[in-house]
Amino acid sequence: MKAVKLSEPKGVIEVRDVDVPEPAAGEVLIKVEASGLCYTDVHICDGDWDILDGQIKRDLTLGHEAIGLVETVGPGVTEFKPGDRVAAPFLRSTCGKCKRCRQGHENHCAHATALGLSHDGSHADYVVAVADYVVTVPEGLSPAEAAPLVCGGMTVYGGLQDCNVRTGQKVGVIGLGGLGLYAVQIAKAMGAQVYAMELDEEKLELAKSLGADGVYSVADPSIVPELAAHEMDVVMVTAPSHQAHQLALGIVSFGGKISLCAVPGGETPLSMTASIFKGITYVSQGVATRQQLKEVLELAAAGKVKSHVQTRPLSEAPEAISQLRDRSIVGRVVFVPDH
Repeated sequence: MKAVKLSEPKGVIEVRDVDVPEPAAGEVLIKVEASGLCYTDVHICDGDWDILDGQIKRDLTLGHEAIGLVETVGPGVTEFKPGDRVAAPFLRSTCGKCKRCRQGHENHCAHATALGLSHDGSHADYVVAVADYVVTVPEGLSPAEAAPLVCGGMTVYGGLQDCNVRTGQKVGVIGLGGLGLYAVQIAKAMGAQVYAMELDEEKLELAKSLGADGVYSVADPSIVPELAAHEMDVVMVTAPSHQAHQLALGIVSFGGKISLCAVPGGETPLSMTASIFKGITYVSQGVATRQQLKEVLELAAAGKVKSHVQTRPLSEAPEAISQLRDRSIVGRVVFVPDH
């Protein structure tokens, strides 16, 4: 089968022929129909996250937004059968026993494993996933539409839920890549007024067409007082940029929340003085739970969340990763098999 391989962080990215993997006990082998490209793929390729370097598999198959058909099941798997269409997310497994797992926050389990990071991922013709962490794809969603929800969509959905976004609140979204465009739609579905912020005019227009109540170019810092005047209850950062996080602190209302949904390389300098005097709550978001994945797929199946995607053959993955790094992609790229 074909697979997009990374030799090591900062290493070589290439499409290679490899053996089809075998599912072990409790696992399923999935024939991939669509695999979404995520900025996390870029971070892993570029070695941006020193803290995770020891967890990143060498000779890694990239990808963690998988939609496909169950090909075979390993011993002990009874909930799925060949032919079922399923979603396999970044969160490959958790311990189920630690404090965070018991509190319902399995996505922050210290012992979690991840597709396309600790284990081979979905930018391939086949991927193996742990059956307990795979969910059924609802009827009415195409594989290409569903794939980016398996990380991007569920991440912002979980982040907005964890910030308790509700009707009548004001939500700001900084960064209108794949995550940000989902955040605009999901926050609107939750009843919020939504203000979208970006540098790219094309992305701002797309956010407006998806229901944003206000769109703002943040290329000029003089816009900050106008944005702050909206007194946003929640500001979600979906751009992997230190400047975006600093902007969030400048514009969120007193007593507001900043949802951290993007992970830039290095460390972000934030004013603790401003954080304290404004009474800011920072809410970190590492993807989301299995239940939140089910819910965001159902929202999309009901037509409340749309994916702005372009499909590309798997063989074009190295080029697409470079384009995502350069921020020249609008919406999401989804890889499909070459054959």
